[in-house]
Amino acid sequence: MTTAFKAVLFDLDGTLADTLPLCIAAFRSAIEPATGAALSDAEIVATFGPSEEGTIGTLAPNHYDACMAAYLAHYERLHSGWPDLFDGMRSLLDDLRARGIRLGLVTGKGGASTQLSLHQFGLADCFELIETGSPNGPRKPDALRIILATWQLASTEAVYIGDAPSDVTAARAVGMPVVGAGWAETSDNAALAAMAPDYLATSVDALRAWLLPRLAAPDSTAWLRIAQRVQALSQTGLGFGPSPYDAERYQELLQLGQRMLHHLTGVPLPVLEHEAATHTGYATPKIDIRAVIFRGTDAILMVREKADGGRWSLPGGWADVGYSPFEVAVKEVREETGLHVEATRLLALWDMRKHPHPPQSWYIYKALIDCRVLGGGMLGETPETTEARWVTRPELPGLDLSTGRITFSQLERLFEYADKPDLPAACD
Repeated sequence: MTTAFKAVLFDLDGTLADTLPLCIAAFRSAIEPATGAALSDAEIVATFGPSEEGTIGTLAPNHYDACMAAYLAHYERLHSGWPDLFDGMRSLLDDLRARGIRLGLVTGKGGASTQLSLHQFGLADCFELIETGSPNGPRKPDALRIILATWQLASTEAVYIGDAPSDVTAARAVGMPVVGAGWAETSDNAALAAMAPDYLATSVDALRAWLLPRLAAPDSTAWLRIAQRVQALSQTGLGFGPSPYDAERYQELLQLGQRMLHHLTGVPLPVLEHEAATHTGYATPKIDIRAVIFRGTDAILMVREKADGGRWSLPGGWADVGYSPFEVAVKEVREETGLHVEATRLLALWDMRKHPHPPQSWYIYKALIDCRVLGGGMLGETPETTEARWVTRPELPGLDLSTGRITFSQLERLFEYADKPDLPAACD
C-alpha cells in the first residue's frame, strides 16, 4: 500500500457495537402487535438493506406510520439495556481523533435511530460526516463517494470498516480499501473472507494493530485547534486585568499563537495582529451568517465570491454589531444579490470545527437562516460578488465551492429543509 489513510469510515450495527439484535428486537416489538404475525429473526434480517423505513414498508405496509413510530420508541427504550461499544472501540476512536484522522459514519440505518445510538454511546460529536440509509434500498457506495468528494480525498486515502459482505462490495465499488469487522457474534466471517477484504479483523485490537501503521502523519487540524485555544486563552487572560508580570506572559502567548496560526493558515501576521487588537476581553467564537433561499424544492440561491476567486457560496458574511442575526441575513442578501428578502427562521447553527472546512485563524460558528424573496431584482455584479443565480440540486457536486463558507455536505443537509420545512433546526 502506497497511500496512507487520512480518513477512517465506520459502519454502525455489528461494527461499532452489537446493535443488530437490538434492531431485531425493536422490529419484532413494533410489528408483531400490529400485524398479529410472528416474525423470525431470519424474516426480519432478510429485509435489511434499505433503512428501517424500508423494513417496515415490507413487513407491515398497512400499518406503516404506527409501526415506524413504535419501532423508534422500542429502539430507544431497549437501547439503554444494550451492551456498550465493542471492547477497545472507544479508545480506538479517541486515538484516531487525537492523530487528526477524519472520522465518518456510513450506515444503512435511518437517521433517527442512528442519532439515538450515537447519543446513547456518547458519540454524538465523534464523526465529522454521517451518511445514513434510504428506504428505497442500499446506498452505501453513493454515501462513500459523497464523503470522499466532500473531503476531497482519493478513494485510496480512506478505509471503510464494516461487518457485512455488502460493506466490502460497497467499498470495492468506489475503489476504497476495506476491513471486514469480524468481532461480533452476528458476523459471518467465512462470508466476509470470501469477499477478500484488505484485512479481516477478528477483534478491535487486531484492527488497531493493522490500522495504526497505515495512517497518514497528523495533519494541521490538531495543531490548528491548539493554536486557536492558545490565542483565546491569552486574549481572555489579557482581558481580565492581569498583573504586569502575567500580562507580559499572556502577550507572549498571544504572539506565539499568532505565529502558529500564520504557519497553519497562511494568513499574514499583520492581519492576525490587527484582528487580535480589535478583539479584547473574554474570547468567544466569531459568527458567520448565511442566508438560505430556496426556489421550490430543487434550487437554492448562490453567489460567486470575489474574495475567494469567484467560488460559490450562500449570501452572507460576519455578524455586524448593531444588527440582529435576521437583519444581517437580510442585509447581506440585498447587498450581494439585489433581492429583498424576509428572514423567517434559523435552520442550523454549526461549529466549523465539526465540518470539513479549510483551516481558519478564528474559531467560528455558522448560522444558516431561512429567507423568502419579497421583491427586488437580481444584480449581475456587486462589490462583493461577480454573479448570483439559482443553482439546482444536481449541479451542486460540480460547483467550485468556497469551502471556507459552505461545504457540499452542508448544502445537502440544507436541502432536507426544502423537502421537509417542518424539520427542527440543526445545532452542533
